Amino acid sequence: MSITNRTILLTTMLVLPGLPLAAQQSSSVQVVRIGPTAGYLTFGTYFTGPGGLRFSNDNAAAFGGELEFPVWRDLSVVGNVLHATSDWSFQEVPLIGSVTIGGASLWFFDAGLRLHFPLGSSRTVLPFVEAGVGAIRYAVNNPLLEGQATNFALVGGLGVTTRIGERLGLEARVKDYYASFRSVDEAAALGVSGRRAHTVGFLVGVTLGL
Repeated sequence: MSITNRTILLTTMLVLPGLPLAAQQSSSVQVVRIGPTAGYLTFGTYFTGPGGLRFSNDNAAAFGGELEFPVWRDLSVVGNVLHATSDWSFQEVPLIGSVTIGGASLWFFDAGLRLHFPLGSSRTVLPFVEAGVGAIRYAVNNPLLEGQATNFALVGGLGVTTRIGERLGLEARVKDYYASFRSVDEAAALGVSGRRAHTVGFLVGVTLGL
């Protein structure tokens, strides 16, 4: 047998046993994922004033989408957008009590990093934590009140992804948008002051690998 034939035979013997493992590894490689998101948002207090006055949004449903792009092992870059419609809520208004104003629209935009912690060798259940930055766009169009504003937000969350096959996945997560309203001082002369507020989302979604 020639040296060339022996080399080919030896290479084949070394490579063939590793093919199943290579196929398994390639099937577990993360891909770019995209999908819809839906959930429920709870809002903290934006402003406080005399007599216990509080101003915020009523809790509301939200809908949006997510894009996840793997960058290194179990680390991904994620981007999200959410939209909700909710009534403005004024609580403890002197002599009146509670007042709600409809026509409010909220948009949430954020991007950040997500770190997965796979459970087991199959990598079908992946808890994760995430952190990033974003913006919240507030707008209201009502005969009693009209205006819009955008606030910077710090974003954090945790959740779990369950893979169903190679491309499809289900996701559940809790997300916190932390924004400050202390820079809004138009009503400071009336004793109204801005606060730092949490908007917490309880979200579920479907992800599809591209």
